Order: sequence, then structure tokens, then C-alpha cells
Amino acid sequence: MRAKKQAERIIEENYSAVYRFCRSRLWDDENGAEECTQEVFLLFIQKINELNLNDKIERWLIAAASRIIKNYLKNKAKRAEYETNGVEELVSPDVPPEERSPAFQKLTNEEYHLLQRYYDTDRNSREELASELGISMNTLYQRIYAIKNKIDYTK
Repeated sequence: MRAKKQAERIIEENYSAVYRFCRSRLWDDENGAEECTQEVFLLFIQKINELNLNDKIERWLIAAASRIIKNYLKNKAKRAEYETNGVEELVSPDVPPEERSPAFQKLTNEEYHLLQRYYDTDRNSREELASELGISMNTLYQRIYAIKNKIDYTK
């Protein structure tokens, strides 16, 4: 329980600094900065048992942000194409997997529908979506992150 409280404190104390770092590296791309910041803290939570929380964790967070930003920029063109074209395709959530664009065929109908709803809403509506699903915003972000990892950006 103590480690959980310490992790929550680290997130609370460092979230805005990591966000500002991401935003400055992404030339004020707010959506990209938000996405990268979320990925940094998802990675932090995944690796929390491997990290020494007493060390200068801020350095680890910024190093992780740098790697995530590098990957984000590398894949930005592919992601932009599929997020733009893909969201238009997602308008009909009942499209069977075999009739979807090859990039989206690995998604279940539930994942496909959630992604469609996620991208059709703004931040406030996303909070309502999370509430409707009975999950936290962090859990919603984790689900979207997992779904996006299943999308094949090369197709």
C-alpha cells in the first residue's frame, strides 16, 4: 500500500512537468503531448516493481518521455492517416472484422465500437464515456492504448 501511495504521489508531482516536456518536444501538439504523457505514466505503472522509487524518478520519466516521443514522431504520419481515415471508417461500429480496413481487422466489435466512441468525443465526453462504462479515465486510456496497439498501421 505504501508503494501505491508513493507511486500516486510521483504521478501527481510529475504529470504536468512531463506533459510540458512532451508538448515542447512536439511543437505544442496538445493531443500528441497528452498521448505521450499518458504512455509515459502507463509505462511507469507497468514497470513500477522494477523501479527504485527512491532514486531520481524524474530522470527516468523524462528519459521514457524522450523515447516515447521519438517513437510517436516516427509513426506520426502512419497514425495520422489511420486516425483520420480510420475514424471515418469507424462511423458504423457494426462492420464485421472481415469487412473493415485491414488495419482494423484484429479488433473485436467491442474494441472497434469503443475506439469509435472515443474518437467521436471531446475530453468532457470521454469522462462521461468512462463513467458510463464504470471505469476511471486512466482505465479508459489504458484500454484505448491497448486497442491502438492492436491496429496494424502498416496496412
